[in-house]
Amino acid sequence: MQDLVVIGGGVWGTSAALTAARAGFGKIMLLEKNAYVGGESSGKSGGIISQLIAHPDDQRLVARSREWLFEAEAESGDHSMIQRWGGLVLCSEAESRKLMEVAETLRARDIPFALWDRAAIAEHYPLIDGAEPGTFGIFSPTDLHVNPTAYCQSVFSAARAAGVDARVGVAVTDLHLEADRVVLETSAGRIEAARVLIAAGTWTRKLTKMAGIDIPYRPYRVQIASIAFSESGRLPILSETSTDMYITPDGPTNLLAGDGTQLWEHDPDDYNQQGDAAFEEDIAAGLMRLISAARHAELRRSWAGLCGGTPDRRPLVGAVSERLFIACGDNGFGVVRGPALGELACRIAMGEETAPGLDPFRFPPGDFVLRPGSGGMFPE
Repeated sequence: MQDLVVIGGGVWGTSAALTAARAGFGKIMLLEKNAYVGGESSGKSGGIISQLIAHPDDQRLVARSREWLFEAEAESGDHSMIQRWGGLVLCSEAESRKLMEVAETLRARDIPFALWDRAAIAEHYPLIDGAEPGTFGIFSPTDLHVNPTAYCQSVFSAARAAGVDARVGVAVTDLHLEADRVVLETSAGRIEAARVLIAAGTWTRKLTKMAGIDIPYRPYRVQIASIAFSESGRLPILSETSTDMYITPDGPTNLLAGDGTQLWEHDPDDYNQQGDAAFEEDIAAGLMRLISAARHAELRRSWAGLCGGTPDRRPLVGAVSERLFIACGDNGFGVVRGPALGELACRIAMGEETAPGLDPFRFPPGDFVLRPGSGGMFPE
């Protein structure tokens, strides 16, 4: 019997499995239903690692996640995993007060930043020539872009090297609780465990329902496009609070641009994974509005992924029964906190920590209104 089984090979699950192995928590197994790790929500994300985060708990999680990321980069030797572009958030004049509040949190944490008006934005980044009059920007030079799939592959390899029985291509088909164990029926046969941590992203609710447990969690759809743009390397990670659009360099000649949020529930086993034509038109228009030179850009492809929504836009991390634990609820900014949330969930499953503010049952199961957010920058 396994001491701990982690279900899900994304940023959260791989980090959790490696945490358990490093703690020496007996026999550890990691299960990923796909043939490779980091290919679902993690791999479909924008990969933005920003320190412009309002919630104090998230600030700590982001700081810890950055440590995980830098460690993975160093141990893997993959210096394309993290790109140090810096991040620029554009706000309207009406949001300037909130912008100053964010600046104060950065100052208190000794994180470098700069506040720019429209002229300063154009001076530092001449390509951004379409900002509206009255636009303000906050620039965080230490913001990063990460390749989440490369991170997951690195941590997966480290977990295996540390003794984790890490398996890909193994789907959980049933899950039920017994007095002294959790029994998993999988595509590779029956597996029994003393404890199970579900870190399966937008499949988490389907898995808990197999055990007769419902959680306040709803997947919703977001979209992203890959765009060929020869000037990408002259831009920062760029986001716009008024539209929730983000643009990030993905190497020197490619951009990732996204939003396309659809705030209604989607089935993770049955949704359109291709970008919509309307999204492609909107993102092209938004890109050209801010960057006139982008009229020469070309769409490579677009795709859609799912985010996990919760009633208060905070994660669900903790026990749902004596032996079953969950970590889900990225709410559109999961990778930036993911390594630390995976670590925290594992420590809760091992009985070492608690996180009452993230209790999965702080809201009753059932329907709730899905809400867009500002990537965690402004307080809810």
